[in-house]
Amino acid sequence: MRTPGAASVILAYVALWLGYLAIGAPAQQRGIVPGLWITEALAIALPAVFVLLVAGLKPGPYLGLRRLSWKGALVAVVASAANQPVVSFLTWLSRMALPAGVVASFDAQQRLLTRIFDLHGTAFVLTVTIAAPLGEELFFRGFAFPALAKDWGLVAAMLVSGVFFSALHMDAVGFLGLMEIGILLAALRWSTGSLWAAVLGHAVNNGIAGGAFLLGMEDPDLPPPAWVLALGAALLVAGVFLFTRVVARPTPAAAAQEPQRAGRAGAGGLLIVWVCAVIWGLWQLLATRQA
Repeated sequence: MRTPGAASVILAYVALWLGYLAIGAPAQQRGIVPGLWITEALAIALPAVFVLLVAGLKPGPYLGLRRLSWKGALVAVVASAANQPVVSFLTWLSRMALPAGVVASFDAQQRLLTRIFDLHGTAFVLTVTIAAPLGEELFFRGFAFPALAKDWGLVAAMLVSGVFFSALHMDAVGFLGLMEIGILLAALRWSTGSLWAAVLGHAVNNGIAGGAFLLGMEDPDLPPPAWVLALGAALLVAGVFLFTRVVARPTPAAAAQEPQRAGRAGAGGLLIVWVCAVIWGLWQLLATRQA
């Protein structure tokens, strides 16, 4: 039994991207809501579970799927809700700094998301508040964060897992805000010892964002109010201070790493599923180009 490290994360992240492009893209073209569920399960969560099974580890204890206390849940909800002005502030800074063409592309994407939320309504909100938190947290905060921390240390693991998380969204304007969200979620996972804190925080973040789209509050032509930006800047400073306090605390007791005797057999099954899904996705992409 060998605990995964940074090299395993990088290899799994490459597999994630391959699956994201070869499985997720064609699946979402056929239907955005079921396609996102497929993407989160097969392209994002599966590589993390596969690595743990190959390593002979029980995924549950390693990923941090342990009980979350009500205090931890409350902290996750409050921190993620209070973080919204910070994300708005960082996104606004990026809009001011990046070239006009990049900002125009971001604005077009925001308008597209508004149309998707209008078209699919509740189904899409449930997808981004359930499927995305589960799939992405299993990989980034459940698997990648502790594996990176093993080789590179706590702070580097939070930063790098945040960068990897943000890069997946392919959003230059939103990159800083998404990275900051990833760091916050890693801090929740580390401070509580439970992945459910990160899942809950992610769900709250996406739920608020989804509600804003449904209410027409994400119009890119309307900049955030000055008071939101000022509050975001102040909360960012406070957040950096709290972050330094949190990472200075003693590390919570890790769950015992239990060997999984049948893990490699299970990994073989997952590999077959993933390869079949990739072949299907590539076939769909080829058929689309030939049409």
